[in-house]
Amino acid sequence: MLLKNHAYLAAYDSMSENQQTAILHQIKTLVPLTDREQEVLQLILFGKSNREIAETLFLSESTIKTHTRNIFSKYDVRSRAELISILLRNQSDS
Repeated sequence: MLLKNHAYLAAYDSMSENQQTAILHQIKTLVPLTDREQEVLQLILFGKSNREIAETLFLSESTIKTHTRNIFSKYDVRSRAELISILLRNQSDS
């Protein structure tokens, strides 16, 4: 699983800033997310752990886990790798 996550994160990380911005914009149109969920998702895309996201947003790790579960539910996925795969796939279809 970690290797799969790493592969998707590496693919995202290797994109130009314009491509990353396009994906972040697309996130807003694919599935309605709250502002906080969008922030969490963006940090997930940057490869941050729940703990790192919590520290960045000054929230508890438990709160980040709740936001992550909500994001997974809205995208109907079970993992970060699956989520990133969907976002990258939709970007390449655009």
